[in-house]
Amino acid sequence: MRVATDNVRSDMAESGATSSQPSRSSSAPSYLVAGVLFYGAVGWLLDQWLGTRFLVAAGVLLGGGLGTYMMVVQLNRLTAAEHSHANDKTSNKTSNEESE
Repeated sequence: MRVATDNVRSDMAESGATSSQPSRSSSAPSYLVAGVLFYGAVGWLLDQWLGTRFLVAAGVLLGGGLGTYMMVVQLNRLTAAEHSHANDKTSNKTSNEESE
């Protein structure tokens, strides 16, 4: 019985902690925005320095591509972590049930 109450308490603590904090997946789109802004600014600076007019567009496109790549990597990493966490909880509950 004690094991069951400990599991309930730990599940309640986890659910309370996650509900008060923003989702980590909300930081993934920031890679896209930051990439476009950063590489666009670098392109603008290079345009000013070199006297060209196309590096802003190239920087924005490069930043969008790299930001999209980083966003996909971050979301895959979060998904894998959630799956491993769910598998750990399932195997932990199974082993606790077997010990009773």
